Amino acid sequence: MNEVIEPAAENDNYHIGALDIGSNSFHFVFARVVNDNIQILHSEKYRVKLAQGLDDNAILDDSAIERGLKALSDLAPLTEKLTPDNFKVVATYTLRRAKNAQTFLNAAAKVFPFDIEVISGHEEARLIYQGVAHHLPPSSQRLVIDIGGGSTECVIGKNLTTKQLTSLNIGCVSFANKYFSTGEISSQAFNQAILESKQEIESHVKRFTSTGWQEVIGTSGTIKSIYNQLNQIRGKQQPFTLAELHQLKQALINFGHADNIELPALKESRRAIIAPGLAILIGIVEMLSVGTIEYCDNSLREGVLNEQLDTIQTKDIRDRTINSLATRFNADKKQIDIVIATANKLFKAAKKAWQLNKKAYKKLLDWAIIVHEIGYDINPSAHHKHSRYIILNADLPGFTLEQQQALAWLVGNQRKKVQFEDEQFCYLLEEVSLTKVLAILRLSVLLSQQRQLTEQVEFEVAIHNDNIKLSFPNDWLAERPLFQADLVQERKQFNTLGLSLSFC
Repeated sequence: MNEVIEPAAENDNYHIGALDIGSNSFHFVFARVVNDNIQILHSEKYRVKLAQGLDDNAILDDSAIERGLKALSDLAPLTEKLTPDNFKVVATYTLRRAKNAQTFLNAAAKVFPFDIEVISGHEEARLIYQGVAHHLPPSSQRLVIDIGGGSTECVIGKNLTTKQLTSLNIGCVSFANKYFSTGEISSQAFNQAILESKQEIESHVKRFTSTGWQEVIGTSGTIKSIYNQLNQIRGKQQPFTLAELHQLKQALINFGHADNIELPALKESRRAIIAPGLAILIGIVEMLSVGTIEYCDNSLREGVLNEQLDTIQTKDIRDRTINSLATRFNADKKQIDIVIATANKLFKAAKKAWQLNKKAYKKLLDWAIIVHEIGYDINPSAHHKHSRYIILNADLPGFTLEQQQALAWLVGNQRKKVQFEDEQFCYLLEEVSLTKVLAILRLSVLLSQQRQLTEQVEFEVAIHNDNIKLSFPNDWLAERPLFQADLVQERKQFNTLGLSLSFC
């Protein structure tokens, strides 16, 4: 029987793991933490080419799904010593874009024992930068470029802080399908691919160049292959230049076809995607006027590991993200505290009755309260709608796409008529549980809405099955007919959530 390794921040020595479900490869890494330093013990790489199965209608074909499921099934035994507390799985571009991603995720749950979190492009870029920044010594401002199978991330930062980032919907696998599908390598194919790469980065050039950088770091498989090949040619390791990229481009054109490529430092599995990856890099380098590029072996998976370490040490970046958002939009701290106190009382009564045992639900409730009025300065009478829009469209470091959408839905439905989403966004969260979190949020806001009161509303709460009953002091409701009318209206909205509300 395998021993389960539990993480504990107070221990000097414990283990963490991460899995990056990329568009080209799946990367697994297992590490030990010693005195807050991460030591990689084991890593695995599975070349799945998930993006190769994504068609023009954003449907992932059965063959790609099967390849992904087989890789996860093969990986499962390696995770037996890990737990949900010290192992994190993130999925990137292909599952972000695939309309039938849910089909893959549902099937994956049957062969792989851990939740898969689909992250946004900006979150992917942030984690890539963290992976690089934690590996390299502190320095002046740097630009990090990562060319993946389905997307390319560009990030500017200094030390551990990001300053500019973007995720471009271009990758070596998708470009291989589009411009080099037969394996033929020509000047025309290169020129078309480079042009699209330039078009993708064009709208970001001004803000990137105005921010500036002193060094450029490339990471992940495509740039690693290019870096190794150029080092092989020159006979020593050093940063490479645009001129050398063009020399490599001409060498690939001379081979004529991917099957004919004979480069000593290039793995056979990289033959079909080296040309499209090189085209993307040339386009970006030319548009950003990059001088030289150094290579770093750390990337997304190492960024996830460092995030794991911070979370275990109770430094959840999502808390910082939410507090920063509330500060930026002048949220009323005193009112937030009042609503949270009310919500804590309601959640305590509801947790067991409604089986809200998953930590994520209480976290979502707290975050929703902290940012529930960030749209107030835009329009007080419809602040919930503006708050929802801000959350849905803001960069929220640390949040998965599902968490961000769930948070926006909660905040957007804190008051007035409940609106349900046209498309289901719940995967790791349960829709029924989320509606009950919404019920708690709505009541918390309603019970705390009268800012002019010097004392908090006194009430008792009892929950049985899907009914929640509020009890107020004698004559309290009779003396406040407007508030009683609000509760009557709220009862109708509870019915739409499949719940009942009573009060006396």
